[in-house]
Amino acid sequence: MKRFGRPAALLLVAIAAVLGLMAFAGGAGALLDPGAAFTGDDEDAITQDGTAELRDVAVGNFLTECPQAGLRAKGDTAQPLDRRQIDAVEKISNQSGNIRANQDYTCLPQDETSLDVNPANNSNLVGGANDYRLGTGSSGFYATTDRGKHWYDGIIPFPSAGGAQSRGEGFIVSGGDPAIAFDRSGVAYYAQLAFFRGNDTGGVFVSRSTNGGFTWSRARLGGANTPTPSPGPNTDPRQPGDGVVSFQQDNNDLLDSSVNFNDKEYITTGPRPAGVSPQCFDPNHAPAPCNPDVVGVDRVYVSWTIFNSAANGGGSQIVLSYSDDQGRSWSAMKVISGSALFCVGRAANECRDNQGSTPTVNPTTGQLWVGFLNGNTPDEDQYLVVTSTDGSQTFGPPMFASSIFDINYPRANSTRLDCVNRGAQTRSTLTNSCFRVNSYGNIVADRRGGAFADDLYVVLDDNRNGTPASSNVDVFYLRSTDGGKTWIGPTRVNNDRSVTPPNRDCGRAPGDLARGTGVNAACGGVIDYGNDNWFPWIDVSSSGTLSVGFFDRRLDTDSVKAEWPTSRSRPGNYLTWFFGASCRITSTATPAATGTAIPSGAQQCTANEATLNRQPTAAVDPGTTVAGANQTGLPFKNFQVSDVPFNLDYSFRGGIFVGDYNNVAVPDNNNTVYGFWTDSRNGRSSGGPGGGTTNPSEPGRNPLCEQSDVFLDVLSTDNGGGGDNGEHGGGFAGNWDPFLVTLCPPVAQDRKSVEGHDGGDH
Repeated sequence: MKRFGRPAALLLVAIAAVLGLMAFAGGAGALLDPGAAFTGDDEDAITQDGTAELRDVAVGNFLTECPQAGLRAKGDTAQPLDRRQIDAVEKISNQSGNIRANQDYTCLPQDETSLDVNPANNSNLVGGANDYRLGTGSSGFYATTDRGKHWYDGIIPFPSAGGAQSRGEGFIVSGGDPAIAFDRSGVAYYAQLAFFRGNDTGGVFVSRSTNGGFTWSRARLGGANTPTPSPGPNTDPRQPGDGVVSFQQDNNDLLDSSVNFNDKEYITTGPRPAGVSPQCFDPNHAPAPCNPDVVGVDRVYVSWTIFNSAANGGGSQIVLSYSDDQGRSWSAMKVISGSALFCVGRAANECRDNQGSTPTVNPTTGQLWVGFLNGNTPDEDQYLVVTSTDGSQTFGPPMFASSIFDINYPRANSTRLDCVNRGAQTRSTLTNSCFRVNSYGNIVADRRGGAFADDLYVVLDDNRNGTPASSNVDVFYLRSTDGGKTWIGPTRVNNDRSVTPPNRDCGRAPGDLARGTGVNAACGGVIDYGNDNWFPWIDVSSSGTLSVGFFDRRLDTDSVKAEWPTSRSRPGNYLTWFFGASCRITSTATPAATGTAIPSGAQQCTANEATLNRQPTAAVDPGTTVAGANQTGLPFKNFQVSDVPFNLDYSFRGGIFVGDYNNVAVPDNNNTVYGFWTDSRNGRSSGGPGGGTTNPSEPGRNPLCEQSDVFLDVLSTDNGGGGDNGEHGGGFAGNWDPFLVTLCPPVAQDRKSVEGHDGGDH
């Protein structure tokens, strides 16, 4: 199959950055906009993600009071005056055992959650999220020392910068894309983007905490540690360059992609491989002697995407930097995405259209792997992995793990014109919704050494079992037992109903996309092939228990009400829950040098249709063959994590954004996993199908009460996924209707509206 073209891919990226909009999602291709030209031999651009794309989206509200269902204060925290009456949703939510991590009362979103557990103290968890409490995207942190029962939260300090670097403001605003990791000594690291909203200045920064995530270092841009003001004493004890992984200053003070742009970073830690000594760096990332007093027990790695400016050849490359002194100094970034025979469309088979990287380290050997999505293909995207055995000094060539079937998603503003009025970006979305989605996932190395030292696990999601008219996104798992050379899978993780459509690519041919109706007509209408499961994350325990968390809509089979009625195209598949899945790996085996047989020791946690996939010697075009369709013998046990559903149309202005990932984290024991997700149960609408005062014909326009929060639950994989109190999935069945459309309380809108009000029953 041929993809739809994108003349001038970099131009699309530039437009996305300037307008705060999205270009095409898939590097391999995407559904053609109605009326657009078809070239047949180019690829679309992998586009930017994260809060940078929403830099000019107004998220502030007009509230003076907010719904706070789920805060569940225990009487040891300050409480606001509250004049609201408890609505039906809050009455149900107050019965929930899920724990809200953010403690603010701003009624603004938190999303893109990251979490890790302190290996030196398993009661200490630290999380991060895009946090909009300041009225713009920033980097929120959440810390607990009692396994999530009580939380402290705040915003990571903005990186400090000199006058030229900061336009005289003295700092660069933290932007989000949070990533959390502990080292083995219990030091926590928080990686984030920071950038200006009005130009291309920005970078990747890391803060550290030595007290369990309650206070954080502040990254410092700058050169020599000279007295300021001069003459005078040096009053800044921080090392110049502390926490600065990468920084690009704009060259013209315009938001026009004239310099490289950093995006979608992630962080991990692990021991330096045998024979690798600590190396430190100066503020310009040149090698420098280490202060032995601050050399960490682990090497800290950050990988991210560089969107190259036109002057630098365009495209998006995966790069990596490391630190040996607890995040104080960082190596010069290294391009690691490489070249391979299965990457096409670039000179020398360069894999140069990439996004969504995650690094992982084997804690016994120090070997490093980085997985990422790549779009240099004839059709569909692909998941690639690179590895280093010498602490990232050198990397092998990319290894192919799987095709990703992500071109046939419904597309906001293209095949889904109902999303136009919301202000959604032109990106992949889901049936009944307009927020953007992706087919990222993550990779994690087995924690055990010995026979398991080369074992890797990947999860990702895609729409291989859906169509452009009706999404049916599923979560898939892959395993390698030889360090990434061969892969076993895919295996479907979610075990709910999923039916393969007769033509998953309906509507992709030129001429099939008549405006507004062509896709549905070509696909035979909006057909229920199954409900969506997306945004997966995987972690593994020291005993080999695989734990996966993901968004799931399986329990909503027949709802018909919706916040945005024009986006409702079929019953069900609207309300969302956070789900978990688990499976145990107790044996391993290396595949034979030739053949396609999966060795018996490597067959655990694989579906009946999983296959052994070796490295291709040419570009992979899966055509109409869809790996992983109609699977049987699904091995992952699934369980409900969130007690109550949430309506993601209430998560962000107009329901256009829910972040790009959620998270799970496993402490170093056998039977516990923490789920950490964004949840809009506390969100409300200013309109509704029953009529609204703002825009009754399109309820939900400019709502006042939209809100998503960070929730956590502690699960035991040994008892079927139930929470500590066994409350999950019980007691609330059949009470979901109030969550479909819930109005913003009129008394919340401003103080004038409640004058003379005699108070609620809170």
